Amino acid sequence: MTKPKRLYAAMCLVLAAAAGAGAEGRAETFEFGVVAPLSGGGADYGMAFQNGIKMAVAEVNKAGGVKVGGKSYTLVPAFCDDEFKPDKAVNCGKELASQRKVRVILTPSSLAAFPMMGFNQQEGFILMATSQTPRFTRMGNKLVVRFINNTDRTMGPWVELLNAHFKKTGQPIDKAAMMVVNTELGKTWADNFAASWKKRGGAAVVGSASYNANDTDFYPQLSTLLPNGPDAIILTTVCQPSAIVIKQARELGFKGPFIQSAACSGDELARLLPAEQVNGTIFEVGNWGGDAPEVTAFKAAYQAEFNAPPQAISGEGHDAVLWLARAVELAGSVDNAAKIRAAMPDALAASKNMFNMANLDDKGDIDFPMYVGIVANGNVSVFTGDK
Repeated sequence: MTKPKRLYAAMCLVLAAAAGAGAEGRAETFEFGVVAPLSGGGADYGMAFQNGIKMAVAEVNKAGGVKVGGKSYTLVPAFCDDEFKPDKAVNCGKELASQRKVRVILTPSSLAAFPMMGFNQQEGFILMATSQTPRFTRMGNKLVVRFINNTDRTMGPWVELLNAHFKKTGQPIDKAAMMVVNTELGKTWADNFAASWKKRGGAAVVGSASYNANDTDFYPQLSTLLPNGPDAIILTTVCQPSAIVIKQARELGFKGPFIQSAACSGDELARLLPAEQVNGTIFEVGNWGGDAPEVTAFKAAYQAEFNAPPQAISGEGHDAVLWLARAVELAGSVDNAAKIRAAMPDALAASKNMFNMANLDDKGDIDFPMYVGIVANGNVSVFTGDK
């Protein structure tokens, strides 16, 4: 990192903390870290995560902050831009943990989560992540918490639901090609999906190509996949690069549907692309895709606050912060990561959330139901299999 970039990153952290502390005028603060891509190929995704966190922080502080030991603590997020790069995530994590002494860091990606797992226990901070990768909770790390689905738990049922959707619509998918982002999540999600689909009589995988989420030219990969005649293309990363892949695939004549992992939400992709390019795209989606009152209310509040539609990651970040705030209160500590982690199962049970998250276990996994989302004319509908 160059000297100007280091200075800029440090200024961002200081300004974030100062803004939060000054907002309510309290002397006591509970600061937590957020490592997210605020620039680069995942910037739109990272900003959506950041905004959801800001909304939750404002709600907690407006209600009096976090109550611990007879004191009220102002909740303060310290944001650090990882530029969607693992080495930058390490720099962010170490600065937040070693210099700012945060006891919790949130991140919306496996790309950042896995490198920070190399030192989170040593530094004594809880790592909360939206990593769908099964290995995130298999490594015996006592201070990791997932606030999204584990694909080992959900992929089989989701693929069954996907096949039921294709059967209902009469849309034959005999062959599929995969665009696999070169991250831990990209490979494991693709492998898990392919194995589950094969086991359940799904389409044959006729090609796979690797790519970097910060790239903008995907013609070489698509040019090797499309001659194999896929009926569908699988996408495995956030919306910005996925939108570019879709646009370029359409330009090359591909007319079939895309099947997108939960890394990108349908409403955001519909915003990025014209309807004729994105119609028929299928998503791995949680309760976010439905019309539950709490989801509808959050989307309206987000739109009013930021003059932009939220993404699923916005809601996930929001709910994670509310969950964390409750855990700190139940733990009775703002500086003991082990106590806060031990309080998180009861905190989740006591907290309402938009995604039906429940049952945090000792490994860091939760229940997080997933459904099939479908984009049509800028709108997202959800197929749950229910009649």
